[in-house]
Amino acid sequence: MLYASVDDMIARFGQAEIIRLSTADGAEMVAVVPDPIVRALGESSALIDTYLRRRYRVPLDVAPHEVRRACQIMAYYDLSSGAQKQPSAQAAADRKEVLGWLAEIAAGTVLLDLEEVTVGDESYAATSSRDTIFQPTTLATTFGESGTSGSGGSFW
Repeated sequence: MLYASVDDMIARFGQAEIIRLSTADGAEMVAVVPDPIVRALGESSALIDTYLRRRYRVPLDVAPHEVRRACQIMAYYDLSSGAQKQPSAQAAADRKEVLGWLAEIAAGTVLLDLEEVTVGDESYAATSSRDTIFQPTTLATTFGESGTSGSGGSFW
């Protein structure tokens, strides 16, 4: 479920800006192209769900204003990145702020005005009590590696 719409993006950032961001490089900028906007909104909504699912049933039936805003900011950043586009410092700062806010929601220091899920609720993402089968050092030993995990870089 998308937490914001193409119309929300136009209302927040302006039609000219959304036309610019949604038009493929080299194409004539005449109208909003919905496909890349919907894709960015979908990816942003999915990312938001990864933070919210610790506390709330996702996808949200009705997204509060704050979640819609966060979705728009994340989608805007994504639309401004890549190819020959570079996000502004403000877009990067806004994205960083949203990610911090989402982390606070996941940690429980910020709460939304929504019903929280509890352990035992069928939508709650509980951890498994099964024994661990895979050990990182097992794979590393098999392939003759040192057993360290990755480069330590971030997901982004």
